[in-house]
Amino acid sequence: MQRPGPGLALVGAERRMSIWLAWYTIGLVALVLIVVGDVLFVPFLIVVTELIFLTLRRQPTFNASTYKPPASAQWQSPITVLRWAGIAGNAWAIGTAALLVTVAILIVLIILIVMGFHHWLGVANFTVFAFFVAWLSTRPLWITPLRRALKVGATNQLGPYLATLNVGTDGVEVDLRPWMFGRAPRRSYRFYVGFGELDEIRMMDGLTAQGYLLSMEQYDPTFTARAAWEIVHFGMDQKARPSLISMLGVGTHLLLRGSTLFYTVGNADQFGPAAVAAWQAWRALNPMPAAPTA
Repeated sequence: MQRPGPGLALVGAERRMSIWLAWYTIGLVALVLIVVGDVLFVPFLIVVTELIFLTLRRQPTFNASTYKPPASAQWQSPITVLRWAGIAGNAWAIGTAALLVTVAILIVLIILIVMGFHHWLGVANFTVFAFFVAWLSTRPLWITPLRRALKVGATNQLGPYLATLNVGTDGVEVDLRPWMFGRAPRRSYRFYVGFGELDEIRMMDGLTAQGYLLSMEQYDPTFTARAAWEIVHFGMDQKARPSLISMLGVGTHLLLRGSTLFYTVGNADQFGPAAVAAWQAWRALNPMPAAPTA
């Protein structure tokens, strides 16, 4: 069994820092709007904020029991170098962005003061403040229905370009339909995965799957390139079954993970529950061997 390489604890830190930076920036801009009393710009800021947080989600924490690097041993050294370079680069970029945002807001406030802006709190200021309070206090009531509606729409649009699974008692047949093969490919791009090859099958919502894939890509910076190459290779020679598949959507996703296989398939509402149930039934009859003790 391969062991996770160094830097595993930092996977997801870049996403957490990005979320903090987003809230920090939004908070500073909101403060300026309250001071200035700009009512017209408030809806725009709220819409932009929601668009940002539709794509931002904390990434799950990996550990030795939930993650195995989907790469052979010779890939591990360059992956480690790229991982640390990416972590350092992201930390520098986020820190620089936070500094620039702070300086920009201070410059705006200084310009307002120099231009003789003397505006005591009035109706406009309290109106802007009330908008922000109403937005944040009611957000838990409407954000989930909004995301659910977006999920349905995106699933319908992306479904023909992803994949579907035919579930059996000992494994699943993957019917691959990536966009580069066309909406209705003339050939059948199918392959079989036995449950004995897998360590885990589970369902995830779209944002959780997105965060999971981001963590994978941060831990293994070669993941995306290798996954794309394996799909193309499989399209040219179906004897070469892909070991990496990343078919992200907004709706429910199915994760199939083993020591050498890693598949995430979106649009999984129809086949996902059946796959999980079949996997659990198979695992009950074929329990994993106990790990050797030291």
